[in-house]
Amino acid sequence: MHARMIQVTTKQGHVKDCINALVEQGLPILKLQQGFIDAVALASDTERDQVLGVTIWRNKEDAEKYSNGQGRQVLDAIRPFLQQEPILRTYTMEVSTMHSIGLARAASVK
Repeated sequence: MHARMIQVTTKQGHVKDCINALVEQGLPILKLQQGFIDAVALASDTERDQVLGVTIWRNKEDAEKYSNGQGRQVLDAIRPFLQQEPILRTYTMEVSTMHSIGLARAASVK
């Protein structure tokens, strides 16, 4: 599996607006994407204008297809609430208790 992370700094007082845009405009788009598995949005409890979003994908190719296509539409939906351009990163998911990847895969990567 593959994970895509977006870290954003919102304009002061716009965390809820950003998350609402992700839920109302982003989730419907994500749910239609090939290979999409799950999404998590996290608001920092120590840095009031920080939001972290993580999407889980079946594979890297599906995540890249989204990023280069419909992902741009989702970014446009949140852009009015941002102080600066978001930081985007991708990861190979090695272990997840939520997605039954298990420790055997992580052990085999050593």
